[in-house]
Amino acid sequence: MNAANAFVPRFEAWLLRETGIDASSLGINALERAVLERVRVTRLGLSAHDTSVAIDPAEIEAYWQQLSVSRDERQALIEALVVPETWFYRDREAYVALARLANERLVRDPMHVLRVLSLPCSTGEEPYTIAMTLLDDGIGENRFTVDAFDISARVIEHARAGLYGRNSFRGHPLAFRDRHFTAVSDSWQLSERVRETVRFSHANLFDLQAGAQAPYDFIFCRNVLIYFDREAQDRAIRVLDANLASGGTIFVGPAETGLMMRHAMTSARIPLAFAFRRSTPEETHAARAVKPLALSAANVTAQAARATVLTSATRVAAKPPPANRGLSAQRTQPAVRTMPPAPTPLPATEPSLAAARRHADAGEFDEAERLAHQHAIVHGPNVDAFYLLGLIADARGRGADAADFYRKALYLDPVHYEALTHLAALLDIGGDRVGAQNLMQRAQRSAARSTQSTQAPTDDAQRSRGFHAARRS
Repeated sequence: MNAANAFVPRFEAWLLRETGIDASSLGINALERAVLERVRVTRLGLSAHDTSVAIDPAEIEAYWQQLSVSRDERQALIEALVVPETWFYRDREAYVALARLANERLVRDPMHVLRVLSLPCSTGEEPYTIAMTLLDDGIGENRFTVDAFDISARVIEHARAGLYGRNSFRGHPLAFRDRHFTAVSDSWQLSERVRETVRFSHANLFDLQAGAQAPYDFIFCRNVLIYFDREAQDRAIRVLDANLASGGTIFVGPAETGLMMRHAMTSARIPLAFAFRRSTPEETHAARAVKPLALSAANVTAQAARATVLTSATRVAAKPPPANRGLSAQRTQPAVRTMPPAPTPLPATEPSLAAARRHADAGEFDEAERLAHQHAIVHGPNVDAFYLLGLIADARGRGADAADFYRKALYLDPVHYEALTHLAALLDIGGDRVGAQNLMQRAQRSAARSTQSTQAPTDDAQRSRGFHAARRS
């Protein structure tokens, strides 16, 4: 055990309180390394990476006292932990969606001035991409404003300078660079026209106050919520929602879609844009007022008959999780069993999928997961049970488990729109862009067929939507 270990918990608690960041999300020993670097600089007068001198625990204690009283040192430690990782037109589909939605907003209200927020803005690639997207789509600089906030003063200074190296231009056609940048040695200087449309501020996400500024039509808050603990995630989403204009759109990262579904947010259903809007009162009510499943013998028999058509003579049954074990440790190989010719009617007290949905809606994932697994055992494979389990795993950051459940849902219903889009998001996170695009094309075809269909949904179909369907746009 090295000198810092005894003091790490207090630094972890400080980081969580100060920024909302869960230290474990930064990588193994990242916080410990940053603390030791600052001790070398501030207490020993060494360079941050000079490990030739052993650090006495008393120096770490002295640094903790310094951190407690010095705002500048608190900022310096945050700077040591914040490592920018961004580039222009990252996740291009979000900007395509922005251009379309912005034009639609201006058509409805030609006098409106669009307000866009980029938070955190890092070294400026995202807010400047927003500005270039709107300008290139014919929206004049007097028709929109972009506010860009970040907790790091260092990256704000970089962003204001507007000078970027090769690493900021990745993997996409670079025609925008020819339009908006000038080559300077081995870097590129952004045009003043674009830079003047973005207002940078040094601020924490949690510093935003509802009503302190006009609400935003579009908010980009991507790939930061995953670093927060559960309480900070919920608080951050409430802050963003409070600053979103009526009819506005929030763009998040691919891994953060499940987090938004814990709140009154509905997917905008724009492939690979990961965009959400505030749910209508009707959608929120529908999400909460889930009717319990009918448990009559006729209904159970009908469900079994439909499942038998899908799975032939066998069923894949998800085993219940062992008690007091993590989800990744719970997963077992599915067991194949032959179903009896006619299910036995269930008592009214039997756990139902509707109850699982209600617990999931309330954020009570342990109970929701248990009931969904129980439903699969009692009733056999069910597309909505598997999809619900996928959403729960997704919300908990367990991508492999979520992907497994989404694939099971798609085995039973190959055109299930939400399972297709969520699995596409997970593939995209894992670097499988081709696989993600193929799934999104399937989802688009599924949505098109659904739109063209004029057949009213049956009572059984209405009951089967639950946790996820109320969040469709």
